[in-house]
Amino acid sequence: MNSVDDHPRSLAVAVGLVVLLVVYGSLYPFQWNLSSPQAFIWRGRVGLVDLVENIVLFLPLGALLGWAAQGRPRRLFIFATWWVVALVLASVLQWLQKYLPRTPALSDVIFNMAGYTLGWVAGFAARWRVGHLLRRHQGWADADRYTLVLIALWWVAELYPLIPTLDVSSVAHNIKSLWQQDMWQPRRMLLHVGMAVMGLSAVAHLARSAHLAHRARASALAAAMALLAGKFVVVGQSPGLAVVLGIGGGWLLWRWIDTWAPGRRWAAAAWASLATYLLDALWPWAWRTPPDDMAWMPFASSLSTWVQSAITARALECLCFGAMLWSTVRNGALLTGMTLCTAVLALACEWTQRYLPTRTAEITSVLLAVGMGWLLSACTPARGTRRAAV
Repeated sequence: MNSVDDHPRSLAVAVGLVVLLVVYGSLYPFQWNLSSPQAFIWRGRVGLVDLVENIVLFLPLGALLGWAAQGRPRRLFIFATWWVVALVLASVLQWLQKYLPRTPALSDVIFNMAGYTLGWVAGFAARWRVGHLLRRHQGWADADRYTLVLIALWWVAELYPLIPTLDVSSVAHNIKSLWQQDMWQPRRMLLHVGMAVMGLSAVAHLARSAHLAHRARASALAAAMALLAGKFVVVGQSPGLAVVLGIGGGWLLWRWIDTWAPGRRWAAAAWASLATYLLDALWPWAWRTPPDDMAWMPFASSLSTWVQSAITARALECLCFGAMLWSTVRNGALLTGMTLCTAVLALACEWTQRYLPTRTAEITSVLLAVGMGWLLSACTPARGTRRAAV
């Protein structure tokens, strides 16, 4: 199983994108006040949310570099070099926040570096563990690693924050939602049907590409059952019967599609992802006049509110975009052309959202579509993106 560090260009692009996201997240909303800078806070109380956000901000950078450094000589030197780079970056960003409506503090730099270090250790250990498993199970070396991305997005979209509850009353609340919520929620039900089809298609193909075709359907059933169980034991779910029926119906639909020939199977997965995205993007199908303005600054709505509230929505979009690209490319389409088409589709839907109540039209979805296309390219073996259908 290859990774981005097997392709130096992909690794450089990945690191550049992560750094760009760190800079963007740190300097948003870019409202500079150079005449009256704030005081830099050298000592002060630290909130839990602020602590977690600053650790998470630099966690991906450390994880990516730690993953890439595993198996290379002078690993300690690589870690130390990038630690200094991360320290300079975090310090500069905090100092620039003096001129923004943010809170510049030394504690943020410390937590940024803690996130980088934790990410490095996690990435380094994960790469070592993966290598160990691949040596023991050679079949997994040929597994389609892009399916892991789709599965992760599916689980985040369904089960965020992925933290099991230790409170019995929370589990009871999730169970009571089965008869307390309205069963007839067609949009909610169909969204979960579509997500299940996409996620189960990825699970089954992961097993088949790892030479475990005889376990593909059993693995998909286990994934669906685990997801259903998670709906009752993970924090903040309250699924209701509509969600349970949607996941169960998605498994039945996928099970039927999985009996088809490969070409028709991939086409069905592409149509399912397209329908799911359109159902999510164009709801509530009611028009308003005059239309709202288009927000051209990426992630504006996510960063202007509590970021966690937007994670599931962005994960669903990425899952739909990724499944569309993955299934159509496996069916013979060109990745570049499909990425362009998906980005244009996202732009058209966002532009339409200017006329939809309760929706915010912004450029974020277009960037996510392009990003999923690049990720598929980075996760594809060097022999090309047009692989034989399985």
